[in-house]
Amino acid sequence: MATVAFGMGIDKSNIRFVIHRDMPRSIEGYYQEIGRAGRDGVDSDCVLFYSWADVMSFERFSQDAEDPDIARWHAERVREMFRFADAKGCRHRAVGKYLGEAIEDCKASCDFCSKSDIVGAAPAVPSKRLDAGAPTASSGDPLFLKLKALRKSLADAKGVPAYIVFTDACLLDMAARRPTTEEEMLAVSGVGPKKFKHYGKAFLAVIREG
Repeated sequence: MATVAFGMGIDKSNIRFVIHRDMPRSIEGYYQEIGRAGRDGVDSDCVLFYSWADVMSFERFSQDAEDPDIARWHAERVREMFRFADAKGCRHRAVGKYLGEAIEDCKASCDFCSKSDIVGAAPAVPSKRLDAGAPTASSGDPLFLKLKALRKSLADAKGVPAYIVFTDACLLDMAARRPTTEEEMLAVSGVGPKKFKHYGKAFLAVIREG
């Protein structure tokens, strides 16, 4: 039976999935952990969930370090990991480049090359843990539909899949939170500084219009 590696203390050859529910602290750590998948030579999947909130959380932890130079070093490693995760391009080539190896695009194995969105394609799962007072939005929400239309126009203009701009989950969170400032937009799941720089103001304008 294959093992799903949610924890990183597993040392088996037949791991089929490595799932990071939070962003690792560094690219080196990430590379070491995904290396546990498919050691027996059978195709395996690695899934990474990440957000700018992970960066902020790690930086708060690093502030407790006695040496400010060490704190800055850890903060830069975390930001470097976020930039890697948020970059547009072949994931395999990006890892290779970071490790000093020049390789071609995988063309089919990563989400960017295959133009796949496993999160967007997954069916919605009702959560009983959702706080009663937490804002939510549905796929029929008028604001969500406006945001989705804006996303399509931006994606078409750049010639990229819509999810590259923002995923449906991100747009639903926007429609629920209705941010009106940069700080509020950066608190939306799936929005980081780079994406805000490229798309944030356009989406804020639509949200402000209602």
